[in-house]
Amino acid sequence: MHDALRHLGRRRINHTDGSAATDADACCGKAIISNVAATVREHSLTAENPPQTRRAPFPVRNIPFFYGWVILGITFFCNTVTAGIDGYAISFFVVPMSEDLGVSRAEFSAISLFRLIAIPAVPVIGLLLDMRGGPRLVVTVASIVAGLALIASSLTQEVWQFYLAFGVVFGIVSVTLSWQLLGAAILAKWFVRMRGRVFAISTIGISTGGFVIAPIAGLLIDSIGWRGAWLILGIGILVTLTPFAAMFMRRQPSDVSLQPDGISESEATGNAEAVQGDVATQDERAYEYPWRVREAIRTVAFWAVLAGQALGQAALFGVLFHQVAYMQDKGLSVTDATIVAAVLAGFAIPSKVIYGFLAERYTPQWVMAAVMIPAGASLMLLVVGADRNILIVYAILYGLTMGGFTPVINVVHAHFFGREHMGAIRGASSPVASVAGSVSPFIVAWAWQWYGNYDVSFIAMGVVWAIGGLLVLAVRRPRAPVAVAS
Repeated sequence: MHDALRHLGRRRINHTDGSAATDADACCGKAIISNVAATVREHSLTAENPPQTRRAPFPVRNIPFFYGWVILGITFFCNTVTAGIDGYAISFFVVPMSEDLGVSRAEFSAISLFRLIAIPAVPVIGLLLDMRGGPRLVVTVASIVAGLALIASSLTQEVWQFYLAFGVVFGIVSVTLSWQLLGAAILAKWFVRMRGRVFAISTIGISTGGFVIAPIAGLLIDSIGWRGAWLILGIGILVTLTPFAAMFMRRQPSDVSLQPDGISESEATGNAEAVQGDVATQDERAYEYPWRVREAIRTVAFWAVLAGQALGQAALFGVLFHQVAYMQDKGLSVTDATIVAAVLAGFAIPSKVIYGFLAERYTPQWVMAAVMIPAGASLMLLVVGADRNILIVYAILYGLTMGGFTPVINVVHAHFFGREHMGAIRGASSPVASVAGSVSPFIVAWAWQWYGNYDVSFIAMGVVWAIGGLLVLAVRRPRAPVAVAS
């Protein structure tokens, strides 16, 4: 919205013969600016930031700090659960489950393809997340289903049962609670000025999952077997995430008589009036044009960012799914591979914070390129490394680079398309990226069977990282539709 206002405020209306605009033309232009500014002010005080005319409901009024931090905590834990299990911990199950179920690694890795069944549900889930009461219902139900799916996985006797329980059921839940759908849609509504750091903190949950849940899974497999590991992980979700989501999850600040970022009503009103008083200097972070899906998909930026995200997720999930098996093929024990995986996840934590702050201060597209291209380069250390020390260096460098992918791609989306319809927009873009992330582990496994090692696949993943970074780097922030100015 601000881009359109600034464009109108600075535009000179000229005749076709090149002469200056008449007074009538100038007055017309000013009238347009005034009308659009009034629309922005009305929108900011109703749809997104309504006056606090009612008392905040329980439990919001009993929280001594901005309630958005509670929402951040829930999305953090959702990322910990989904990424810790579906992204990191699954790597520890590849070898023991393949051997016990009598299947090849390619057949086991085909579990990722069954996540594609979740794709048709993603746009619907995105719309639900934009509805009042939708996030609480979605997260509560999804967490219950997630726990039951992992418990069912512990009872697997045939590989098709695992495909159904973990691939289909948990796959749908994982996409629902993931950083690219739930976190992206909800946090963009609760935070504007602090969006970069908030996305960074939220996606630290992804690394926390690798740093905490994955090693726990590895130790459980070593001590009580993979069946017991699935059982404990499933029960853990039911007794932690489910009750917190049911009690505390909320859609956006206006639902509980609050403002984004925890600002007061007077601050929100003053910022809105500033739009009318000075179009060109208004803080554009607080006033974003509310892009709708049908508008966003008509821009080059939408498809370029989507392609970059899809390539990034393909490389990310392909590597995480198979890196422990790759290290075991190089002769590392499960304990050593666990150490390397934990180091990688640990160094991805500060990476998210660093890149999150950078995305607030610099052009997000440049920051995204600074994440993806070095991540691809650092993968080469995993290819050439053969002992634990070199692989720890790989884990440090890869963790410090790829760790910034998830928060920054969320910032890029919100920076380009605003916050109001982010659930629907991410519901439209996530399916393609999810397909890429789901197919990638299977392709890597197929290449392992064809070539007898992971070298070619991981070199390809490094190239994919770099291409994705260059795509995002080449795109510019889209202008608000012309209709805004009319």
